[in-house]
Amino acid sequence: MKTYILTKDDFYMKTTHLLKYFILAILCPYVTLAQNQSKLFANDICLPSKLYMLSGTQNDIFVEPLMKRWRPYNDVVRFSGTSEYSRRLQRVASITDPKHKSTVILELVNQDEFKTVKTITSTIEVGQAGVGKDTVVVSIIGDSFTNGAFFRDALLDKGYVPKIKMIGLRSVVDAPGQFDEGRGGWTLKSYFNVTNQRTQAYNGFWQPEGKYRYWGATAFWNLVKEISSDPEQEWSFGEKYNASRYHTHADLFDITTGYKLKPAKNDVMYDNALESYMLYNGSKWKKVTYENFVWDFDYSKYLSMWGLKSPTILAEFLGLNDFRNASDPSSIDFSEWNVKMEKVIASYRKAVPSGKFVLMIPSTSCGILDNMAGDFTTKQNACMWELRRNIIEKFDNRTDENIHIVDGGIAIDNLNGTWFRKDSTFIMPYTGYKGDERIAVQYGNPHPYPNYPTMGVSLAAFIQYYRKP
Repeated sequence: MKTYILTKDDFYMKTTHLLKYFILAILCPYVTLAQNQSKLFANDICLPSKLYMLSGTQNDIFVEPLMKRWRPYNDVVRFSGTSEYSRRLQRVASITDPKHKSTVILELVNQDEFKTVKTITSTIEVGQAGVGKDTVVVSIIGDSFTNGAFFRDALLDKGYVPKIKMIGLRSVVDAPGQFDEGRGGWTLKSYFNVTNQRTQAYNGFWQPEGKYRYWGATAFWNLVKEISSDPEQEWSFGEKYNASRYHTHADLFDITTGYKLKPAKNDVMYDNALESYMLYNGSKWKKVTYENFVWDFDYSKYLSMWGLKSPTILAEFLGLNDFRNASDPSSIDFSEWNVKMEKVIASYRKAVPSGKFVLMIPSTSCGILDNMAGDFTTKQNACMWELRRNIIEKFDNRTDENIHIVDGGIAIDNLNGTWFRKDSTFIMPYTGYKGDERIAVQYGNPHPYPNYPTMGVSLAAFIQYYRKP
Protein backbone atom coordinates (compact mmCIF):
# COMPACT_ATOMS: atom_id res chain seq x y z
CA MET A 1 0.00 0.00 0.00
CA LYS A 2 1.37 3.35 -1.10
CA THR A 3 1.41 6.38 1.17
CA TYR A 4 0.89 9.90 -0.26
CA ILE A 5 2.25 12.87 1.57
CA LEU A 6 0.16 16.05 0.96
CA THR A 7 2.36 19.09 1.13
CA LYS A 8 1.09 22.51 2.18
CA ASP A 9 1.25 23.75 -1.42
CA ASP A 10 -0.67 20.71 -2.69
CA PHE A 11 -3.34 21.23 -0.07
CA TYR A 12 -3.72 24.88 -1.00
CA MET A 13 -3.98 24.12 -4.74
CA LYS A 14 -6.56 21.36 -4.34
CA THR A 15 -8.77 23.28 -1.93
CA THR A 16 -8.64 26.31 -4.26
CA HIS A 17 -9.86 24.19 -7.15
CA LEU A 18 -12.61 22.68 -5.01
CA LEU A 19 -13.73 26.13 -3.90
CA LYS A 20 -13.87 27.32 -7.53
CA TYR A 21 -16.02 24.33 -8.52
CA PHE A 22 -18.27 24.96 -5.53
CA ILE A 23 -18.76 28.65 -6.44
CA LEU A 24 -19.42 27.79 -10.10
CA ALA A 25 -21.95 25.15 -9.11
CA ILE A 26 -23.87 27.74 -7.11
CA LEU A 27 -23.64 30.62 -9.58
CA CYS A 28 -23.94 28.77 -12.92
CA PRO A 29 -27.75 28.66 -13.03
CA TYR A 30 -27.89 32.40 -12.31
CA VAL A 31 -25.27 33.17 -14.96
CA THR A 32 -27.18 31.11 -17.52
CA LEU A 33 -30.41 32.83 -16.51
CA ALA A 34 -28.80 36.25 -16.88
CA GLN A 35 -27.46 35.30 -20.28
CA ASN A 36 -30.86 34.07 -21.40
CA GLN A 37 -32.56 37.18 -20.06
CA SER A 38 -30.15 39.34 -22.04
CA LYS A 39 -31.33 37.47 -25.15
CA LEU A 40 -35.03 37.72 -24.36
CA PHE A 41 -37.10 38.83 -27.34
CA ALA A 42 -38.34 42.41 -27.29
CA ASN A 43 -41.40 43.28 -29.32
CA ASP A 44 -41.62 46.37 -31.51
CA ILE A 45 -43.99 48.36 -33.72
CA CYS A 46 -43.44 50.68 -36.67
CA LEU A 47 -45.57 53.05 -38.71
CA PRO A 48 -44.66 55.66 -41.34
CA SER A 49 -44.79 59.31 -40.37
CA LYS A 50 -47.81 59.89 -42.62
CA LEU A 51 -50.95 57.87 -43.22
CA TYR A 52 -52.97 58.63 -46.34
CA MET A 53 -56.70 58.20 -45.79
CA LEU A 54 -59.67 58.63 -48.09
CA SER A 55 -62.66 60.79 -47.23
CA GLY A 56 -66.03 59.12 -46.80
CA THR A 57 -64.41 55.68 -46.59
CA GLN A 58 -63.61 53.29 -43.76
CA ASN A 59 -59.82 53.37 -43.40
CA ASP A 60 -58.62 50.33 -41.44
CA ILE A 61 -55.44 50.02 -39.39
CA PHE A 62 -54.76 46.39 -38.50
CA VAL A 63 -52.45 45.61 -35.62
CA GLU A 64 -50.71 42.48 -36.97
CA PRO A 65 -48.86 44.31 -39.78
CA LEU A 66 -47.52 46.85 -37.29
CA MET A 67 -46.07 44.45 -34.76
CA LYS A 68 -42.73 42.71 -34.97
CA ARG A 69 -44.20 39.48 -33.63
CA TRP A 70 -47.89 38.87 -33.42
CA ARG A 71 -48.58 35.70 -31.44
CA PRO A 72 -48.33 34.76 -28.73
CA TYR A 73 -46.50 37.54 -26.85
CA ASN A 74 -48.36 39.42 -24.17
CA ASP A 75 -48.13 42.85 -25.82
CA VAL A 76 -50.99 44.93 -27.21
CA VAL A 77 -51.33 48.10 -29.27
CA ARG A 78 -53.48 50.94 -27.98
CA PHE A 79 -54.78 53.68 -30.29
CA SER A 80 -55.07 57.35 -29.38
CA GLY A 81 -54.27 60.79 -30.83
CA THR A 82 -56.47 63.55 -32.18
CA SER A 83 -58.17 61.30 -34.75
CA GLU A 84 -61.77 60.28 -34.25
CA TYR A 85 -62.02 56.50 -34.48
CA SER A 86 -65.17 54.74 -35.59
CA ARG A 87 -63.88 51.66 -33.75
CA ARG A 88 -60.87 50.78 -31.60
CA LEU A 89 -60.65 47.04 -31.12
CA GLN A 90 -57.98 44.55 -30.13
CA ARG A 91 -56.86 43.79 -33.68
CA VAL A 92 -58.04 46.77 -35.70
CA ALA A 93 -58.92 50.44 -35.50
CA SER A 94 -60.89 52.30 -38.15
CA ILE A 95 -61.29 55.95 -39.13
CA THR A 96 -64.34 56.65 -41.26
CA ASP A 97 -64.24 60.43 -41.28
CA PRO A 98 -60.52 61.30 -41.35
CA LYS A 99 -59.51 64.84 -40.53
CA HIS A 100 -56.52 66.44 -42.27
CA LYS A 101 -53.45 66.73 -40.03
CA SER A 102 -55.08 64.80 -37.19
CA THR A 103 -52.82 62.27 -35.50
CA VAL A 104 -52.78 58.56 -34.87
CA ILE A 105 -50.81 57.61 -31.77
CA LEU A 106 -49.87 53.99 -31.19
CA GLU A 107 -48.68 52.66 -27.86
CA LEU A 108 -47.09 49.26 -27.55
CA VAL A 109 -48.05 48.09 -24.07
CA ASN A 110 -46.70 45.08 -22.22
CA GLN A 111 -49.50 43.57 -20.16
CA ASP A 112 -47.30 41.95 -17.53
CA GLU A 113 -46.68 45.30 -15.83
CA PHE A 114 -48.84 47.51 -18.11
CA LYS A 115 -45.84 49.55 -19.12
CA THR A 116 -45.67 51.38 -22.44
CA VAL A 117 -42.77 49.95 -24.42
CA LYS A 118 -42.94 52.30 -27.40
CA THR A 119 -45.02 55.21 -28.70
CA ILE A 120 -45.39 56.27 -32.35
CA THR A 121 -47.20 59.25 -33.82
CA SER A 122 -48.33 59.46 -37.43
CA THR A 123 -50.09 62.35 -39.18
CA ILE A 124 -53.10 61.81 -41.42
CA GLU A 125 -53.20 63.31 -44.91
CA VAL A 126 -56.71 63.20 -46.38
CA GLY A 127 -57.47 62.68 -50.05
CA GLN A 128 -60.95 63.72 -51.21
CA ALA A 129 -62.64 60.87 -53.01
CA GLY A 130 -64.19 61.54 -56.42
CA VAL A 131 -62.77 64.99 -57.12
CA GLY A 132 -60.53 66.07 -60.00
CA LYS A 133 -61.31 67.32 -63.50
CA ASP A 134 -57.94 66.85 -65.20
CA THR A 135 -56.38 63.51 -66.09
CA VAL A 136 -53.95 62.10 -63.56
CA VAL A 137 -51.34 59.70 -64.97
CA VAL A 138 -50.24 56.88 -62.67
CA SER A 139 -48.09 53.78 -63.02
CA ILE A 140 -47.53 50.81 -60.70
CA ILE A 141 -44.53 48.47 -60.79
CA GLY A 142 -44.97 45.30 -58.78
CA ASP A 143 -45.27 41.55 -58.39
CA SER A 144 -48.30 39.24 -58.20
CA PHE A 145 -50.28 41.73 -56.10
CA THR A 146 -50.06 44.23 -58.98
CA ASN A 147 -50.43 41.45 -61.54
CA GLY A 148 -53.70 40.55 -59.78
CA ALA A 149 -54.78 44.23 -59.77
CA PHE A 150 -55.03 44.87 -56.02
CA PHE A 151 -55.60 48.51 -57.02
CA ARG A 152 -58.55 48.01 -59.40
CA ASP A 153 -61.42 48.41 -56.95
CA ALA A 154 -60.09 51.60 -55.34
CA LEU A 155 -58.49 53.24 -58.38
CA LEU A 156 -60.77 52.16 -61.22
CA ASP A 157 -64.08 50.67 -60.10
CA LYS A 158 -65.29 52.79 -57.19
CA GLY A 159 -64.75 56.19 -58.76
CA TYR A 160 -62.48 57.34 -55.96
CA VAL A 161 -59.92 58.56 -58.53
CA PRO A 162 -61.77 60.10 -61.49
CA LYS A 163 -60.03 60.56 -64.84
CA ILE A 164 -57.12 58.32 -63.91
CA LYS A 165 -54.89 57.09 -66.72
CA MET A 166 -52.73 54.11 -65.77
CA ILE A 167 -49.75 53.49 -68.03
CA GLY A 168 -47.66 50.37 -68.59
CA LEU A 169 -47.20 47.49 -71.01
CA ARG A 170 -49.74 45.05 -69.54
CA SER A 171 -53.48 45.62 -69.89
CA VAL A 172 -55.46 45.58 -66.66
CA VAL A 173 -58.04 42.78 -66.86
CA ASP A 174 -61.59 44.07 -67.39
CA ALA A 175 -60.38 47.68 -67.49
CA PRO A 176 -59.99 48.76 -71.15
CA GLY A 177 -57.34 51.40 -71.73
CA GLN A 178 -55.70 50.91 -68.31
CA PHE A 179 -52.28 49.31 -67.87
CA ASP A 180 -49.85 48.21 -65.17
CA GLU A 181 -46.38 46.73 -64.74
CA GLY A 182 -47.16 43.73 -62.54
CA ARG A 183 -45.22 40.48 -62.94
CA GLY A 184 -46.07 37.56 -60.70
CA GLY A 185 -43.22 35.99 -58.75
CA TRP A 186 -40.80 38.83 -59.47
CA THR A 187 -38.46 40.43 -56.98
CA LEU A 188 -36.89 43.86 -57.18
CA LYS A 189 -33.76 42.16 -58.47
CA SER A 190 -35.77 40.68 -61.36
CA TYR A 191 -36.26 44.17 -62.72
CA PHE A 192 -32.48 44.49 -62.95
CA ASN A 193 -32.08 41.55 -65.32
CA VAL A 194 -32.67 40.96 -69.00
CA THR A 195 -35.61 38.78 -70.11
CA ASN A 196 -34.89 36.68 -73.20
CA GLN A 197 -36.95 33.49 -72.89
CA ARG A 198 -40.32 32.49 -74.34
CA THR A 199 -42.22 32.52 -71.05
CA GLN A 200 -40.32 35.34 -69.35
CA ALA A 201 -42.48 38.46 -69.04
CA TYR A 202 -40.77 41.23 -71.00
CA ASN A 203 -38.96 43.74 -68.79
CA GLY A 204 -38.89 47.09 -70.58
CA PHE A 205 -36.90 48.85 -67.87
CA TRP A 206 -33.63 46.94 -68.29
CA GLN A 207 -31.96 48.58 -71.25
CA PRO A 208 -28.54 48.88 -72.90
CA GLU A 209 -27.03 52.29 -72.33
CA GLY A 210 -26.71 54.96 -75.01
CA LYS A 211 -28.54 54.81 -78.35
CA TYR A 212 -29.54 51.14 -78.12
CA ARG A 213 -33.07 49.89 -77.32
CA TYR A 214 -33.91 46.35 -76.22
CA TRP A 215 -37.31 45.05 -77.38
CA GLY A 216 -37.25 41.55 -75.93
CA ALA A 217 -37.17 38.01 -77.25
CA THR A 218 -38.59 36.82 -80.59
CA ALA A 219 -40.13 33.69 -79.03
CA PHE A 220 -41.84 35.77 -76.35
CA TRP A 221 -43.53 38.09 -78.84
CA ASN A 222 -44.51 35.08 -80.93
CA LEU A 223 -46.23 33.69 -77.85
CA VAL A 224 -47.92 37.02 -77.15
CA LYS A 225 -49.27 37.07 -80.72
CA GLU A 226 -50.50 33.48 -80.46
CA ILE A 227 -52.27 34.04 -77.14
CA SER A 228 -53.88 37.28 -78.32
CA SER A 229 -55.07 35.50 -81.52
CA ASP A 230 -56.47 32.47 -79.69
CA PRO A 231 -56.96 33.27 -75.97
CA GLU A 232 -59.29 30.29 -75.45
CA GLN A 233 -56.66 27.70 -76.34
CA GLU A 234 -55.45 25.57 -73.43
CA TRP A 235 -52.27 27.45 -72.69
CA SER A 236 -50.05 26.35 -69.84
CA PHE A 237 -50.04 28.40 -66.66
CA GLY A 238 -46.55 29.78 -67.37
CA GLU A 239 -47.45 30.75 -70.93
CA LYS A 240 -50.61 32.63 -70.09
CA TYR A 241 -49.42 34.07 -66.77
CA ASN A 242 -46.29 35.62 -68.21
CA ALA A 243 -47.24 36.45 -71.82
CA SER A 244 -50.86 37.53 -71.51
CA ARG A 245 -51.96 41.15 -71.14
CA TYR A 246 -49.27 42.34 -73.60
CA HIS A 247 -51.68 42.04 -76.54
CA THR A 248 -51.97 45.79 -77.25
CA HIS A 249 -48.33 45.77 -78.35
CA ALA A 250 -48.43 42.49 -80.29
CA ASP A 251 -48.99 44.19 -83.65
CA LEU A 252 -45.49 45.68 -83.48
CA PHE A 253 -44.00 42.23 -84.07
CA ASP A 254 -44.08 39.67 -86.86
CA ILE A 255 -46.24 36.66 -85.94
CA THR A 256 -43.84 34.27 -87.71
CA THR A 257 -40.38 35.56 -86.78
CA GLY A 258 -41.14 37.55 -83.62
CA TYR A 259 -38.96 40.43 -84.86
CA LYS A 260 -40.15 44.04 -84.95
CA LEU A 261 -42.07 44.73 -88.14
CA LYS A 262 -40.53 48.18 -88.52
CA PRO A 263 -37.13 48.09 -86.79
CA ALA A 264 -35.05 51.22 -86.37
CA LYS A 265 -31.30 51.47 -86.34
CA ASN A 266 -29.79 50.33 -82.99
CA ASP A 267 -32.79 48.22 -82.03
CA VAL A 268 -31.77 45.08 -80.13
CA MET A 269 -33.64 41.80 -79.78
CA TYR A 270 -32.90 38.26 -78.71
CA ASP A 271 -33.38 35.57 -81.36
CA ASN A 272 -34.34 32.36 -79.53
CA ALA A 273 -33.85 30.17 -82.58
CA LEU A 274 -30.29 31.45 -83.04
CA GLU A 275 -29.73 31.77 -79.27
CA SER A 276 -28.15 35.14 -79.89
CA TYR A 277 -28.76 38.83 -79.34
CA MET A 278 -29.35 40.70 -82.59
CA LEU A 279 -28.62 44.35 -83.47
CA TYR A 280 -30.37 46.12 -86.33
CA ASN A 281 -27.78 48.25 -88.15
CA GLY A 282 -30.28 50.12 -90.34
CA SER A 283 -30.54 47.50 -93.05
CA LYS A 284 -30.31 44.07 -91.41
CA TRP A 285 -30.04 42.21 -88.10
CA LYS A 286 -26.52 41.20 -87.03
CA LYS A 287 -25.39 38.91 -84.21
CA VAL A 288 -24.04 40.56 -81.07
CA THR A 289 -23.55 39.51 -77.46
CA TYR A 290 -25.05 40.70 -74.21
CA GLU A 291 -21.57 41.84 -73.18
CA ASN A 292 -21.37 44.18 -76.16
CA PHE A 293 -23.57 46.58 -74.17
CA VAL A 294 -23.67 48.17 -70.75
CA TRP A 295 -27.08 47.59 -69.17
CA ASP A 296 -29.00 49.52 -66.53
CA PHE A 297 -32.46 50.42 -65.28
CA ASP A 298 -33.65 53.21 -67.59
CA TYR A 299 -37.14 54.60 -66.98
CA SER A 300 -36.75 57.39 -69.54
CA LYS A 301 -35.92 54.99 -72.36
CA TYR A 302 -38.81 52.74 -71.35
CA LEU A 303 -41.23 55.68 -71.71
CA SER A 304 -39.83 56.89 -75.04
CA MET A 305 -39.60 53.44 -76.65
CA TRP A 306 -43.22 52.60 -76.00
CA GLY A 307 -44.64 56.09 -76.43
CA LEU A 308 -46.00 56.27 -72.89
CA LYS A 309 -47.12 59.38 -71.06
CA SER A 310 -44.93 60.39 -68.15
CA PRO A 311 -46.70 59.38 -64.92
CA THR A 312 -46.97 62.12 -62.34
CA ILE A 313 -47.06 59.32 -59.77
CA LEU A 314 -45.03 56.10 -59.96
CA ALA A 315 -45.86 53.55 -57.27
CA GLU A 316 -43.67 50.55 -56.48
CA PHE A 317 -45.17 47.60 -54.62
CA LEU A 318 -42.58 44.82 -54.23
CA GLY A 319 -41.04 42.82 -51.42
CA LEU A 320 -42.94 39.64 -50.62
CA ASN A 321 -40.96 37.46 -53.04
CA ASP A 322 -37.73 39.14 -51.96
CA PHE A 323 -37.84 38.39 -48.25
CA ARG A 324 -40.75 36.35 -46.87
CA ASN A 325 -38.77 33.09 -46.99
CA ALA A 326 -35.56 34.46 -45.47
CA SER A 327 -33.88 32.00 -43.12
CA ASP A 328 -33.63 34.38 -40.16
CA PRO A 329 -35.80 37.50 -39.80
CA SER A 330 -33.30 39.16 -37.50
CA SER A 331 -30.37 38.94 -39.92
CA ILE A 332 -31.81 40.00 -43.27
CA ASP A 333 -29.45 42.21 -45.28
CA PHE A 334 -31.45 44.91 -47.06
CA SER A 335 -28.46 46.81 -48.43
CA GLU A 336 -28.68 45.50 -52.01
CA TRP A 337 -32.45 45.99 -52.09
CA ASN A 338 -32.09 49.56 -50.86
CA VAL A 339 -29.43 50.38 -53.45
CA LYS A 340 -31.60 49.04 -56.27
CA MET A 341 -34.62 50.93 -55.00
CA GLU A 342 -32.60 54.13 -54.96
CA LYS A 343 -31.65 53.45 -58.59
CA VAL A 344 -35.30 53.00 -59.56
CA ILE A 345 -36.14 56.27 -57.82
CA ALA A 346 -33.25 58.14 -59.44
CA SER A 347 -34.12 56.80 -62.89
CA TYR A 348 -37.76 57.84 -62.56
CA ARG A 349 -36.89 61.27 -61.12
CA LYS A 350 -34.48 61.85 -64.01
CA ALA A 351 -37.22 60.99 -66.50
CA VAL A 352 -39.97 62.89 -64.66
CA PRO A 353 -38.30 65.56 -62.47
CA SER A 354 -41.58 66.78 -60.98
CA GLY A 355 -42.97 63.27 -60.48
CA LYS A 356 -43.79 61.74 -57.12
CA PHE A 357 -42.32 58.33 -56.33
CA VAL A 358 -44.45 56.19 -54.01
CA LEU A 359 -42.83 53.31 -52.15
CA MET A 360 -45.70 51.19 -50.90
CA ILE A 361 -45.17 49.14 -47.76
CA PRO A 362 -46.02 45.60 -48.87
CA SER A 363 -47.93 42.92 -47.04
CA THR A 364 -46.58 41.92 -43.65
CA SER A 365 -49.50 39.53 -43.16
CA CYS A 366 -49.06 36.16 -44.84
CA GLY A 367 -51.97 34.45 -43.09
CA ILE A 368 -52.40 31.86 -40.36
CA LEU A 369 -50.48 28.65 -39.64
CA ASP A 370 -53.41 26.49 -40.75
CA ASN A 371 -52.96 26.88 -44.50
CA MET A 372 -53.10 24.55 -47.47
CA ALA A 373 -49.47 25.12 -48.50
CA GLY A 374 -48.10 24.39 -45.03
CA ASP A 375 -46.33 27.76 -45.03
CA PHE A 376 -44.65 28.90 -41.81
CA THR A 377 -46.66 32.08 -41.95
CA THR A 378 -45.72 33.54 -38.57
CA LYS A 379 -42.06 33.45 -39.54
CA GLN A 380 -42.90 34.95 -42.94
CA ASN A 381 -44.78 37.74 -41.19
CA ALA A 382 -41.70 38.41 -39.08
CA CYS A 383 -39.49 38.61 -42.19
CA MET A 384 -41.87 41.02 -43.86
CA TRP A 385 -42.08 43.17 -40.75
CA GLU A 386 -38.32 43.63 -40.95
CA LEU A 387 -38.75 44.93 -44.51
CA ARG A 388 -41.47 47.29 -43.23
CA ARG A 389 -39.03 48.62 -40.64
CA ASN A 390 -36.29 48.98 -43.25
CA ILE A 391 -38.52 50.93 -45.64
CA ILE A 392 -39.57 53.33 -42.89
CA GLU A 393 -36.02 53.82 -41.63
CA LYS A 394 -34.48 54.37 -45.08
CA PHE A 395 -37.18 56.07 -47.13
CA ASP A 396 -39.55 57.88 -44.76
CA ASN A 397 -39.36 61.67 -44.26
CA ARG A 398 -37.96 62.28 -47.73
CA THR A 399 -40.85 64.21 -49.23
CA ASP A 400 -38.44 67.02 -50.11
CA GLU A 401 -36.99 64.53 -52.63
CA ASN A 402 -40.52 63.65 -53.81
CA ILE A 403 -40.18 60.22 -52.21
CA HIS A 404 -43.31 59.16 -50.36
CA ILE A 405 -44.39 56.12 -48.37
CA VAL A 406 -47.90 54.70 -48.65
CA ASP A 407 -48.76 51.93 -46.22
CA GLY A 408 -50.55 49.38 -48.39
CA GLY A 409 -49.98 46.48 -46.00
CA ILE A 410 -51.71 48.08 -43.04
CA ALA A 411 -55.17 47.28 -44.42
CA ILE A 412 -54.65 43.50 -44.52
CA ASP A 413 -56.52 41.34 -42.02
CA ASN A 414 -54.11 38.54 -41.18
CA LEU A 415 -56.87 36.26 -39.84
CA ASN A 416 -59.67 36.84 -42.35
CA GLY A 417 -58.00 38.43 -45.35
CA THR A 418 -57.50 35.31 -47.44
CA TRP A 419 -59.75 32.61 -48.89
CA PHE A 420 -60.59 29.47 -46.91
CA ARG A 421 -60.91 25.86 -48.00
CA LYS A 422 -64.25 24.13 -47.88
CA ASP A 423 -63.36 20.52 -48.76
CA SER A 424 -63.25 17.86 -46.08
CA THR A 425 -59.65 16.86 -46.90
CA PHE A 426 -58.41 19.89 -45.00
CA ILE A 427 -61.14 21.08 -42.67
CA MET A 428 -62.40 17.87 -41.00
CA PRO A 429 -60.64 17.35 -37.65
CA TYR A 430 -60.06 13.65 -38.42
CA THR A 431 -61.30 10.83 -40.62
CA GLY A 432 -64.78 9.71 -39.69
CA TYR A 433 -65.43 12.77 -37.52
CA LYS A 434 -69.20 13.19 -36.96
CA GLY A 435 -69.28 16.53 -35.12
CA ASP A 436 -69.88 20.05 -36.38
CA GLU A 437 -66.42 21.51 -35.71
CA ARG A 438 -64.30 22.50 -38.72
CA ILE A 439 -60.73 23.74 -39.04
CA ALA A 440 -60.36 27.11 -40.77
CA VAL A 441 -57.71 26.43 -43.43
CA GLN A 442 -56.51 29.21 -45.70
CA TYR A 443 -55.44 28.91 -49.29
CA GLY A 444 -54.05 31.41 -51.74
CA ASN A 445 -51.34 32.35 -49.24
CA PRO A 446 -49.84 34.83 -49.16
CA HIS A 447 -52.38 36.58 -51.40
CA PRO A 448 -55.09 38.34 -49.39
CA TYR A 449 -57.54 38.44 -52.31
CA PRO A 450 -60.55 39.45 -50.18
CA ASN A 451 -58.50 42.38 -48.88
CA TYR A 452 -57.43 43.66 -52.30
CA PRO A 453 -60.21 46.30 -52.44
CA THR A 454 -59.10 47.85 -49.15
CA MET A 455 -55.38 47.59 -49.95
CA GLY A 456 -55.77 50.13 -52.73
CA VAL A 457 -57.58 52.73 -50.61
CA SER A 458 -54.42 54.32 -49.22
CA LEU A 459 -52.94 54.67 -52.73
CA ALA A 460 -56.19 56.23 -53.95
CA ALA A 461 -56.01 58.65 -51.00
CA PHE A 462 -52.42 59.59 -51.90
CA ILE A 463 -53.31 60.24 -55.53
CA GLN A 464 -56.31 62.35 -54.56
CA TYR A 465 -54.32 64.29 -51.99
CA TYR A 466 -51.61 65.31 -54.45
CA ARG A 467 -53.51 65.60 -57.73
CA LYS A 468 -54.48 68.99 -59.12
CA PRO A 469 -58.03 69.95 -58.07
